[in-house]
Amino acid sequence: MRCSSLPAATPVGRRRAGSRARAPERRSVVSLRFLGTGGARWVVAKQIRASGGFWLHADGTNVHVDPGPGALVRALGHLPPCDPATLDAIVLSHKHLDHSGDVNAMIEAMCQGGWRPRGAICAPFDALDAASEPVVLPYARRFVPREWIVEANGGPFVVGSVDVRASLRLQHPVEVYGLHFRTPAGTVSYLPCTRYFDAIVEDYRAHAPAVLVMNVLRFRDTMDVDHLTYDDARTLVEGIRPEVAIMSHFGTRMLERDPRRLAYELEDATGVKTYAAYDGWTYDVA
Repeated sequence: MRCSSLPAATPVGRRRAGSRARAPERRSVVSLRFLGTGGARWVVAKQIRASGGFWLHADGTNVHVDPGPGALVRALGHLPPCDPATLDAIVLSHKHLDHSGDVNAMIEAMCQGGWRPRGAICAPFDALDAASEPVVLPYARRFVPREWIVEANGGPFVVGSVDVRASLRLQHPVEVYGLHFRTPAGTVSYLPCTRYFDAIVEDYRAHAPAVLVMNVLRFRDTMDVDHLTYDDARTLVEGIRPEVAIMSHFGTRMLERDPRRLAYELEDATGVKTYAAYDGWTYDVA
């Protein structure tokens, strides 16, 4: 058997004449840091779970989503710390207290007391409008040079390496939208508080999320409220088929039933890798 001739080996540390060194491939760094995983009034009031929202880091871009009560303390206490002065945007899905309680404190920290205006605030109209009982105070709003009023299917709004798009309007007592964050490592889709309805599946499936973060507040709904249940989560995962699903924003009944065990059961039922977030957890998207 004859072998084709091979070029002479190049000595270690030397390159062929005219050849170019290949630059190492750059790997995207995208992570989700959960500064709080509690939802509902009782869990938040007692801080059974923290309520700081989550922090998206994508190749140097930092976005804080739904900074509820205690978000600033949780950000600075995270290991490693999430420095608000490095934030590029603060995003609200809606204006309820457990999603927005620390929004003004985070704006001040991002803009260093207003002395160094920076970043963007992204929120529904009723969270900003002076006639709609806004949660973003007018004095803090003036510190932020960029603003995006979130509306149904809006965007993209570009924040550094992240494109942000809004979902259809969800069903909740106030104006609320899901969010799709397109990052260099894939799309992170966030489904906040809402009653389940079939159109959610179509909207989110169209964005083909690498990661789907769902606010699963209730185990089974005996009160007929506008929140997702564990059974709704299964329906959503089966319909959307994300690469990874993460449950968060738990109420008391979900916590009593052990979210980690429920995540294992959901994964077994759907075949989709599923996690139950916990306070201080970091999930590496890439």
